[in-house]
Amino acid sequence: MTHNRRQSILAILTAVAVALLMLHRPLMVMSKVVWGPADPWSNGDFVGAHWLFWASTTSHDPAALLNWPWGEGPILVSFPNPFDAWLLGSLLSGVVFPLGWNLMMLGHHLLNVAATVVLARSAGARTLHAAAAGALIASTPLILHEHAMGHTLTAALWPGLFALAAALTGRGWLAGIWIGIQGLAYLYTGLAVGLVALLLRRSWGLGLGLLMMAPYLALLWPQLESAHAVRPPDGFTVLPLDALWGGSGQSFLRLQPLLGLCVLAAVAFRSRPIVGRLILAASLLLLVALGPEVVLHRGDSVWFYSPLRALFSVPGLSRMHHPIRLAMVAVPLLAVAGAVAMGRKRAVYALVVIGLSGLNWRSIDNTAAWSASPKIPGASAAEWLKSNSVAVVDLDGSAMGALSLQTIHGKPILSGFHPRDRPPPGVDARVFERLNLWAKGIPQPTLPARLKQLGFSHVVVVDRGEGRRPSERALKTQLGPAVFPGVYAL
Repeated sequence: MTHNRRQSILAILTAVAVALLMLHRPLMVMSKVVWGPADPWSNGDFVGAHWLFWASTTSHDPAALLNWPWGEGPILVSFPNPFDAWLLGSLLSGVVFPLGWNLMMLGHHLLNVAATVVLARSAGARTLHAAAAGALIASTPLILHEHAMGHTLTAALWPGLFALAAALTGRGWLAGIWIGIQGLAYLYTGLAVGLVALLLRRSWGLGLGLLMMAPYLALLWPQLESAHAVRPPDGFTVLPLDALWGGSGQSFLRLQPLLGLCVLAAVAFRSRPIVGRLILAASLLLLVALGPEVVLHRGDSVWFYSPLRALFSVPGLSRMHHPIRLAMVAVPLLAVAGAVAMGRKRAVYALVVIGLSGLNWRSIDNTAAWSASPKIPGASAAEWLKSNSVAVVDLDGSAMGALSLQTIHGKPILSGFHPRDRPPPGVDARVFERLNLWAKGIPQPTLPARLKQLGFSHVVVVDRGEGRRPSERALKTQLGPAVFPGVYAL
C-alpha cells in the first residue's frame, strides 16, 4: 500500500470517527427506535419508502394489491428512484426492523463523509485538511435530514463525489460510470454532478453517465410530468437565506456555519485554480437551491425573485420541487475548496476545524427524531388480518396509513398512492366518496354489499393519533360488533 493511500485511509477514518461521535446518542438505540420523523407512520415519504422496501420482496406485483380490484399504475410513476429498494430490499428484509433501516441510513451518511474525503484528497488536500472537509459534511444537518426523513437515495451523494474525484484524477470513464449511478439515485443531483465534472475537468468519458441513464430516462420521461407527486404545500422546498450561515430556526435546514470560512480561506490564501472552480460550482448550485422565490426565513414572504426563476419552468426541470437538495451537492464542494485552500497552512488549522465541527453535535442530534417507535399503529389488528382476511378496507382517509399496515398483513387494500378525495382514473370514485362519509359516522346502507362485491372481507379502524381516528358508529350499526379490536367483518 502506497504512502498516499495510507494517508487517505487515515483521513477517512478520522472523519468517520467525528461523524460517529456526533451520532453517539442515536447509535445507542439503533435496534430500538426509528431514525426518522417525529411521527414516522404519519409521514408519507417515510411510509412510502418503508412500503417500497416491503414491496420489493414480494413474489407478485405489489401495485396490483393497491386500489383493489382496479390496481395501481407502475411503481415508477410514484417512486421515480426505487433502486435502493430493488437492490437492498431482500437483504434488509432479513434484518429485524428497525436495525436494518437505520444501518442503511447510517451507511449512506458515512459514505457521504468518506467520499468527501476522497474528493478532497484527489483535489490535492493534505491528510488532516481532507479529514476536516469530511467533518464539515458530518456536521451539516441538511444532509443528514434527507436520510432521516425516508428519502433514502436523494441524500446519497457519495456516487457523485466519487465521480468528481475520478474526474480530477483523469479517469473520465470511471467518473462517467459514477455519474450514471448518481443519476439513478436522483436525476437532478446526477445532472448537477455531471455539469460540475465538466467544469472541473472535461473528458469524453463523462458521457458514459448519460448512456447509463438513457434506458431509465426513456422509461421515465413519458410519465415525468404526470407523475403522482405534487408540489409541497408552500410551492417549493427551498433553502432560506438564513440557512446559509446556520441561522435558520429549523435545525434541519442549516448548513454548517464553518463553510463560510472555507470561502474566506479560498480568498485569503493563494490557491490552485481548482479551488476557484469548486467555489464557482458551489455558488451556482446554491443559487438554484434558493428556489425561484427567495426567502430569508422559511415561511416568510418572498424577499426577491431568483434570476434563475425561468429554470423551474423548463420541461423536466419543472418537476424539481425540492431545489434545496442541490445544496447538498454544494456543501462538499465548499468543504473541499476550504481544505485545499488551507493546505499551505499547518495541520493545526485543520484540527481546529475538526474540533469546531464536533461542537455542532447538538444540531445534528436535533435534525431528526431518534426516539420514534418502530411499532406501526394498528399492528395487532394487521397481524390478525394476516391469517383471517381476504382483502382489507382501512377506514382512515389517508392512503399511506393503509400502506404501512399492508407491509404486515400483505392483503389487497382499497387505498393506493392517492388521497381518497383524489382517486386515480379508472376506479369507482363513488366508493371512495361513500367511504369518507362512513368514516365520519354517516351510515351508508348499500356500501357493505358493494365492498363485498369488490372482494373485501374486513374493515379496520386504526387510531393514528389525535383527531385521526375515524368514527366507528356507522360500522357498529351496520356490521355489528368487532371481530377483533378495531376490525369489522363485512
